[in-house]
Amino acid sequence: MERRYEFSGFRFDAGPDPQDARRQRVLVFKDDEPYTDLHGAQVQKGFAASAGEARIEQFCRRFATDEAYRTQTLLKHAFACC
Repeated sequence: MERRYEFSGFRFDAGPDPQDARRQRVLVFKDDEPYTDLHGAQVQKGFAASAGEARIEQFCRRFATDEAYRTQTLLKHAFACC
């Protein structure tokens, strides 16, 4: 089941992770364009399949409205591959 959240110019598309049925995936967009990390990849966040809608909405709202949290998330993504 696909869900969409919008806060402060950001859009979040949430749904099943096509690569792992045990997970949900949230894709991040800014001004209807994919929002990218420091490597140029679209920012996405994974959640357990059992994560409730409120938990996912909380992440989306915080990512969109809290610049420090957004920066922390982007840095975590940037160094996750190294």
